[in-house]
Amino acid sequence: MPVRELTEADLPAITRVAHLGLEFDEINKSLIREKTVDAKDYDPNLGLLWEEAGEVAAFAQGAVGVKKDGSQPGYVRIMAVHPAFRNRGIGTSLLKEMEARLKGKGCTAVSIMDSPNNYFMPGVDFRYTEAFCFLQKHGYEMFRENHNLICDLDLNDWPDLDSQIAELAKEGVELRRAVTADGPEVHDFLEAHWPGWHAEVQGALDNDPPTLYIGRHEGRVIAFSGYQGNNKSLSWFGPMGTLPVLRGKGIGGILLRLCLRDLARQGYRKAIIPWVGPVRFYARYSNARLDRCFWAYRKNL
Repeated sequence: MPVRELTEADLPAITRVAHLGLEFDEINKSLIREKTVDAKDYDPNLGLLWEEAGEVAAFAQGAVGVKKDGSQPGYVRIMAVHPAFRNRGIGTSLLKEMEARLKGKGCTAVSIMDSPNNYFMPGVDFRYTEAFCFLQKHGYEMFRENHNLICDLDLNDWPDLDSQIAELAKEGVELRRAVTADGPEVHDFLEAHWPGWHAEVQGALDNDPPTLYIGRHEGRVIAFSGYQGNNKSLSWFGPMGTLPVLRGKGIGGILLRLCLRDLARQGYRKAIIPWVGPVRFYARYSNARLDRCFWAYRKNL
């Protein structure tokens, strides 16, 4: 079977396969690098590549998660088959090999693409008809629907943002860009309220400058909002959160807009708000609209 583990030298080839095979997605080499060889949880044993007649025909990158109960869910973070090599059993063989390797690492189930840490997309775009048929054929069941929003950006948006920050400061609420030294306190806050977001928030803190804003009140972190902590080469917003007892003061809306303003200053004219829960919040504060719909698939091994 012409499967081998992918290496950094394969990045141009697998980027091309992803570009051709995932036509509804924005693909670049930096993004593919982030999802494969540069991932903090990168396991070369789960980076698989299929060669056919000397050409890269398909690739897949897997990952193993850890839940609080000790279980280890398996994920196919990203997978693509070159259109010219489809319907030859290549995708099937590659998926079966990935399933076997994940099972060998203790995973009892595998999900497609909705890996909480360093995810590419929160599931499979419902427009990928071939993927729908492929996954159904191989015993995967859709268990959740996820959505991305998109919003327009303009450098002239929200001219009163700084004055709003000053008004909140009068109430003892400080809103500012995070610095590296904020990391321990931010992670303590996440652990208490949103433990699933450690990796993405750390990704934002690791950027230079950090792409994370925080809110502080009475000497403690009470809110945060970040961008480009995941999918760093895209106009990718999130995550964000505000303590429920302090909602309704506009804190979250201002933190959101600070991030969007930064993205506009980078030259982006649209921002992606992924894996959304509170659609009404984003529609209100950024005029965001529903954009893409994803189906999350899972299979027991």
